[in-house]
Amino acid sequence: MKEVPSEKAPAALRFLFIISLWIITGVVIVFLFILPQRLNGALNTIHQAKEAISSLFRFCDDWNFLLLTTLFSFSVIIYTLNDRALKNYFPNGKRGFYSEGAIWAFRNLTNLLLFFIETGLFCLLLTHSVTTPSIYSSLDELPKTKYHILLLGTSKFIDPLGEKKYLNFYYKTRIESVVELYKNGRVKSILISGDRHGAYNEPEDMKNDLIKAGVKAKLITEDFDGFRTFDSIIRMRQKLQGTETILIVSQYFHLERAIYLARQKGMEAEGYAARGSMTLSMIQREFLAKPRILLDIYLLNTQVNGVAAHPRRKISFTRSGDLFILLIVAGTIVGAGRLTRGLLEF
Repeated sequence: MKEVPSEKAPAALRFLFIISLWIITGVVIVFLFILPQRLNGALNTIHQAKEAISSLFRFCDDWNFLLLTTLFSFSVIIYTLNDRALKNYFPNGKRGFYSEGAIWAFRNLTNLLLFFIETGLFCLLLTHSVTTPSIYSSLDELPKTKYHILLLGTSKFIDPLGEKKYLNFYYKTRIESVVELYKNGRVKSILISGDRHGAYNEPEDMKNDLIKAGVKAKLITEDFDGFRTFDSIIRMRQKLQGTETILIVSQYFHLERAIYLARQKGMEAEGYAARGSMTLSMIQREFLAKPRILLDIYLLNTQVNGVAAHPRRKISFTRSGDLFILLIVAGTIVGAGRLTRGLLEF
């Protein structure tokens, strides 16, 4: 009987392990989707998932896809470098097929978590470093001029749909900050942008409380489609249609994200920080929300309903600058491909 060369055995084992993972995944899909819902239900679920994914990229142009490819390649390179460091703590050995496979899987799950944390920290540091000089916490720091105010909405009560309604501290301090700006002659106009559905109405609640505090109603306009900070910023840009500086009012941690977004969309923006520190839920939210705005701006080219979309940008093979960028992208893809081989080894 002819023996298999020893150098080919590890490759065969790796291949067998990957195939076994696919088989296990297939069995899970069959029992969770196909059998309970029958075949038609499973196909409908697959089509819905496909439509949801494709809709994310419906506004992407050539440069968005190029940047997406580059980012993916860099991510693979960073992921692989992390994996090489983790191999020092979970080295390969001769523990047996399934033991080695389990260690390999655990190492990659740990690597995935590490990569997720690295990405979040990068986005936090980026937005913080760019926007911090433009966030003011008192009137003494704020330039003595009048601003168009963008007041970002939040719920008036902690549990607006529950039986017990506790006043939201973030809401209270945002109202106080706008009233302070108004009484000190710093306001040209106020746009309140927030969510509205059914009896829940952030802009209307804020408008009523501002008027009660003495702010003139004629200065206030409402945007009821501010479901996200991204929507609020884009609609503010559409309302002004000029180069005047806007002053965004919210909590400090929220302003970092809002100002960065406004500037990337071509607006001159500063922030006036209302009182309120971050809670654990806010830390979790910002850790996810700040990477999301980078996706919206650079990769997905996200648009807002009712606002004209930006023209698509095309890559030209006759421009030396475009060709140079394509060469760099090709290099990152090749480098990522060569390093990917190490991710399948155990």
